[in-house]
Amino acid sequence: MGLLFLLLFSIVAWGVYFESQWIAAFDSLWIERIQGTISERKTSFIKITTELGNMRLIIALTILLVIVLFFKRKYAEGLWFGSTILFCAAIAGKILKKAFDRDRPAFLQLIEKTNESFPSGHATGSTVFYGLIGLVLVLIVANIWMKFVVGFTTLVWIGFILVTRVYLGVHFPTDVIAGFFFGMAATLLSIGTYLIVQQPLQSLLRKLHLNDQSDTLIRSSN
Repeated sequence: MGLLFLLLFSIVAWGVYFESQWIAAFDSLWIERIQGTISERKTSFIKITTELGNMRLIIALTILLVIVLFFKRKYAEGLWFGSTILFCAAIAGKILKKAFDRDRPAFLQLIEKTNESFPSGHATGSTVFYGLIGLVLVLIVANIWMKFVVGFTTLVWIGFILVTRVYLGVHFPTDVIAGFFFGMAATLLSIGTYLIVQQPLQSLLRKLHLNDQSDTLIRSSN
């Protein structure tokens, strides 16, 4: 599934890089639909809630969560979660922005942004951060209906963050969709990798005299 989302990201990225006509048509269609319902009250609400996907906030929340995991002696989980956010969301997202160097959209902007547009940092960061938490919860909970509720709620929340970026006029729809695809690829591949390397990593930590207690995902996946 991670490779599938990576392929989807590549398709969108290819279209953006070569300025394909279908990219322009898709963006125009959804910009008109999403920005067709602008109101002062909605804009005020969205300006506040969209910041829950801000990369700086996500990094701060990640540091806090890693500290909590380390305090609970879940060193492997802390290292995995922190490194995924750092390398997949923050560093990789910045490299992709510089590589594509796509200008911000020229349509109505309700807030001012000046850096590169593709892929959306809010979309990438939100998908990786909230996606990791949601997917871990899906693995942990036992009841099928709870798994569905958690998964559905996570996707709705991420989708809302994506829409806010287009509504505020700071991203093209393909910016946020590409960020979502890349974020989902990173999330799924990261969890798959962690399930493979968790036990060897725990063994290494024990050699360093760190009694790691990170065994939740292994038990759940079995």
